[in-house]
Amino acid sequence: SEAEVLEIVDHHRLGSLETLQPIFFRNQPVGCTATIIFQMYQEKEVEIPKTIAGILCAAIISDTLLFRSPTCTKYDQDAALQLSAMAEISLEEFADELFKEGSDLTDKSAEEIFYQDFKKFQSGNTSFGVAQINSMNSEVLATIGEQVKPIMAGAVGQNAVTMVFFMLTDIMSESTRLLCFGEGSARVVEQAFHANVQ
Repeated sequence: SEAEVLEIVDHHRLGSLETLQPIFFRNQPVGCTATIIFQMYQEKEVEIPKTIAGILCAAIISDTLLFRSPTCTKYDQDAALQLSAMAEISLEEFADELFKEGSDLTDKSAEEIFYQDFKKFQSGNTSFGVAQINSMNSEVLATIGEQVKPIMAGAVGQNAVTMVFFMLTDIMSESTRLLCFGEGSARVVEQAFHANVQ
């Protein structure tokens, strides 16, 4: 409400947003915004510096979990392959290093872990929060799951939402454990995934 939006480049779904005047808006159904940035470099025929290529490649690997995410597209894969060549890195080795670094949560509190990727959403009259953490270590994820449960209870009141959901994604097994808190949250999960909430 206090900022003037000048331009938007994004890959997320559209929410409620108002601008003071017409702006440049580019939104594409790809797995990562860095893929769109890569396309813009190509369209403008601007050479991508080696360091920027590495950063964009890292973003695609992270957002698509090295192409494992259901939101990943062929555009993301093609962009990451070309960017890794520009950055002169091995895609697989670089991804391993990236995920290992991202999985190191030893110096973070439960609250920091919960809020490091937290977003608020509105659906009709219902407001809810969604957070996610990725790790290559299933034991670490299990520990975090227990640690964030009290944080989830507090997050409902602190963020003016009625429900919160926390996804613990195991990169290696390509699976996610979903925690929920708030009135009606268990029912939402059961209806969405046809599974019993424990």
